[in-house]
Amino acid sequence: MKPVKPSDTQASNDWRLQTFSYLAEDWVSPWSGILSPKGTRITVSTIISLTKKKHLTIPLPNASALLLNASALAFISAGEIRDLSGIDKTLHKEVNFPTDKDAFNYIEKMIESIVLAFTAIEAFANETIPADYFYARHNKSKVILEAANKETIERFTSLDEKLTEVLPEILCCASPKGGRCWQAYKQLKNTRDRIVHMKTEDRRSSGPEIDTVWKAIILTPEPYLSAKKIIDYFISAMQEKPNWHKNFPY
Repeated sequence: MKPVKPSDTQASNDWRLQTFSYLAEDWVSPWSGILSPKGTRITVSTIISLTKKKHLTIPLPNASALLLNASALAFISAGEIRDLSGIDKTLHKEVNFPTDKDAFNYIEKMIESIVLAFTAIEAFANETIPADYFYARHNKSKVILEAANKETIERFTSLDEKLTEVLPEILCCASPKGGRCWQAYKQLKNTRDRIVHMKTEDRRSSGPEIDTVWKAIILTPEPYLSAKKIIDYFISAMQEKPNWHKNFPY
């Protein structure tokens, strides 16, 4: 089943919002004197300085939601290019995109989808670590334990370790390693790593029997769904499910 872009008709609360609530009663701002009636939505915002005299306020988004959405849209765009090319409809054994531009636009959109999907997993893992959490692990010794706080974990612990050790400890669940969601994650990670650390040997001209990065990119299944599978695994262990996840539109 092909993914479809969400309707342009926006609900009052965008699913990508980080968090929001509603006033339980009327409230008058002590600074402006403006009355906000009961039921008014309260949204956490962030302010960006555009110039010395102009500030932009935006509602605070959830990073994983933004990245998964962007990944899905990029994959849909890639699919539209591929559908128009007709390469999946013909019975010919040798197929091509109609133009170089179509081929390159398709690859670019697939790269975009892959990298954004993987980044969504990283954002989710870091967000799930509580501010007061400490992770104890053996560091170059089977005797001495090293304790790492949230900031240290985010910066220096690999994503694999976060997913197999840190998050399972936080959420009191088993490691996803070995499961279907883990296999999807590892395939996504492998292709993303090959893109980000692209080697000359990996992007050379080759025959169909050679596993180049271009082959990996084109054969990658829906990246945003691969990312969501591993995220789903951990969210299933949460008592409080993130609002964005409950309203994921794809």
